[in-house]
Amino acid sequence: MHQRTRIAVVLALLLLVVAVPLARSRAHDVRAAAQGDGRVIGRVSAAERAQGLTFAPDVGPYDRQAISAAIADAGPQARRLIGIVDGLVDLEVADPGAGTVGLTQSEGARFKVTLDLAKAARAGGRRAIDRLVLHELGHVVRFALVPVAVRDQLVAQVPRGFGCDDGVSGACAQPEEIFAESFAKWATGDIGVNLNLGYAVPPPTDLAAWGVPLERLGG
Repeated sequence: MHQRTRIAVVLALLLLVVAVPLARSRAHDVRAAAQGDGRVIGRVSAAERAQGLTFAPDVGPYDRQAISAAIADAGPQARRLIGIVDGLVDLEVADPGAGTVGLTQSEGARFKVTLDLAKAARAGGRRAIDRLVLHELGHVVRFALVPVAVRDQLVAQVPRGFGCDDGVSGACAQPEEIFAESFAKWATGDIGVNLNLGYAVPPPTDLAAWGVPLERLGG
């Protein structure tokens, strides 16, 4: 089974992160699929850790540079976690469809990430590209490293959003998207003020404290 999770382009409405999705998104819990395909949460081999992102052949040098810059913009602990799992990622730059800008799928023991960098750039420049890249890689971190109990603990610390546009954002955002969006905010310290991208999920009250359980993973 392929599991898909999409991050929708949004229009910011309030000074804080309150947004309206422009396209329907889907988020499903991939625990069964990932474990059924042989990936055990928290177990990444030394050989996998030694690899980096695998780019599709048609990903050009400027797109690769933008993705690498987004990862470099993350804090050291977020970069450490991404460095553990990036060898599991096959990355392409393309339109995921349906007006969305990002898609992460489990494919066997690996993960396919599709990024629409052009659409993200139009939504908010480098900040939006950073948010997109780190949101999708946050999904991979969760799939590969984060126990369900830890994910639930972190999601519970995020205030409920406002509204419920198309049943996917704000108060209706799924735990998977709440985690990924919060991971991206924690990674950069950018809570998304006036950023036209996301699921209308408010930031945790204390971003640094929110990420402490993540700092214990992947050792």
